[in-house]
Amino acid sequence: MADAGENRDVTERCPQVFVVDSKALGPPATRQVYGHHLSLIYLLLGVALLGVFIEAGLIYHLYSRLTAEKDPLMNKSHENNEILPVKLPKDVGKPAAFLQTEEHGALSWTKNIFPAFESGLQLMNNSLCVQEDGFYYIFSKMSFLEKCSLVKHQVMYITGRYSGTIELMKSSRYLCNNHKDQSMPEHGNSYLGGIFSLVKGDCVFVQVNNLSLVYGEASENFFGAFKIN
Repeated sequence: MADAGENRDVTERCPQVFVVDSKALGPPATRQVYGHHLSLIYLLLGVALLGVFIEAGLIYHLYSRLTAEKDPLMNKSHENNEILPVKLPKDVGKPAAFLQTEEHGALSWTKNIFPAFESGLQLMNNSLCVQEDGFYYIFSKMSFLEKCSLVKHQVMYITGRYSGTIELMKSSRYLCNNHKDQSMPEHGNSYLGGIFSLVKGDCVFVQVNNLSLVYGEASENFFGAFKIN
């Protein structure tokens, strides 16, 4: 009995120790969750790459179509390699003209030198004639020699609604070269510009009082108009 009591005392003094393996059930569940996450990531990456390829294909198709429309030589039939007819865009520009003088000392307007042009307006008898009703901005710039003379620069108007010619704009200046060296001619400029209501058939032209005073190259003197509405 004494031995039994001693064994009980030893047992009470030395408690039993139980070892629990925390990894026995953990890893399989962790690996399973990790596997699901990895599959989801691969799926999202695949969808993203597919979207990139589709977008690249659409951009290439659109670029090829625009290039073919711009370049008639690329607009060909894939079956017989023939050049297809290209529909040219209509001229949607408003009537406009920019004219310059042909030679020094003359008031003869031309559209045949760069950058002069004529579109939707008609140059006839040294006048610009309107082909469409509307409001037009008319302008003219002249360069004159300073020879102590009065110079007049006018923009005149001809219409079937009234008889004779009508003065639209005028500039009058007295130009005189005050430099001692008269061998180097000085010149002054006159610019006129304004908006006017014109109808089809109306014409405008530039008039000066003394052609011998007109100075400069083609770029020094110009005349034009453009429709603003």
